[in-house]
Amino acid sequence: MGSRIRAQTDHRGALEILSDTKGVDFGPYLKRLKYVVQNHWDPLIPEVARPPIMKRGMLVVEFYIMKDGTIKGMRLIKGSGDTSLDEAAWGALKYSVPLEKLPIQFTGDYLLLRAAFYYNPDTKEFE
Repeated sequence: MGSRIRAQTDHRGALEILSDTKGVDFGPYLKRLKYVVQNHWDPLIPEVARPPIMKRGMLVVEFYIMKDGTIKGMRLIKGSGDTSLDEAAWGALKYSVPLEKLPIQFTGDYLLLRAAFYYNPDTKEFE
């Protein structure tokens, strides 16, 4: 089996919890979630975001994670201005389902998250 080497692009994501955590520490859960979504995002990143073009963009998606790990109510809050970038990030979430179930100690019915997807960001965006 051969390995496939792809030209690297700088792409990052950020997750923000918008709903009540009911006192549960979601840090470890979000870390695993980000890893899963990232692994689904990497192969979907369009060529325009890769060298030599390196198109920049940022989009924001809000969605609910239900207790069983399903995603409901996905909505694009802010588009990147490029459909191919938006579709790659959207697909990363969609193809990550089912996600890990929410922690058993969480008494809520869902967790509302806001995810930001960055393509080739200016480093000032993260300072």
